Amino acid sequence: VARRAVTTLQNSKSVKLILPEYVRGTRTWLSILHESEHPLKFNTLCGLKHSSGDRTSVRCLTEGGSGGLALANGYVMMSGIHYAEFQITSGTPLIGIARPMPRYSLRVFARRRLHLDFFETTMHDDFLATRRDEWGDGVVHACEICCADGDMRWTDWDRDDTEWEDWEGMEEIESGDTEYTIGMLLDLDEGALTVFKNNRRLGMMKNGLSGSYCWYIRLFGEGPVAIKGGEPPLQLHHGDSQDNESILYVEEDM
Repeated sequence: VARRAVTTLQNSKSVKLILPEYVRGTRTWLSILHESEHPLKFNTLCGLKHSSGDRTSVRCLTEGGSGGLALANGYVMMSGIHYAEFQITSGTPLIGIARPMPRYSLRVFARRRLHLDFFETTMHDDFLATRRDEWGDGVVHACEICCADGDMRWTDWDRDDTEWEDWEGMEEIESGDTEYTIGMLLDLDEGALTVFKNNRRLGMMKNGLSGSYCWYIRLFGEGPVAIKGGEPPLQLHHGDSQDNESILYVEEDM
């Protein structure tokens, strides 16, 4: 029964779960089913370590360390609407989406670069070499927000001018914000990425998105940062009140 349930979850059209294919050692189909029911976690780390047993939280290897990257690439978003909330204890990380790549390729890239960065121009050809059909025809291969200033950047892994850009609704993190949450709503039906701060909608950060993506964060001596899924907040625009008419997005069954 557990094996059949895992297979059903893996066959979802909106999300592809990267789960173990075999029962081995102490791993049972029930344990794999439990993992599949809580799939949003940081599966691949480069220069970071998990700070929780369920792999939903990461931090630097040492206090004040040089930082690194964490990917939730066991949860590949293919279509539909997806929401993730990043709970930040301290610091101003970079948060974004990127194309899913094989884990062995990421390990190779990490050995070549001390800090794996999707915007490193010398790595663009290597990233494109991992292209899959599920990426589709879209040209936005990675997109991230800088929590410090609120600006964003994106790349097609071809152009060199990946400069930081302003976007309507962007908001910097105040010096007194020691703990805060950044929510991201990826709507692959509309091709849009919308940002929330402390359950308040800031605005649409990027459009023109299509194909498959996974969540990631980059830390620079901060932490810990945790990720969790769920339903997004009400779609209130910056400055609106709870009394105004608003839209509520509900995640699809997965």
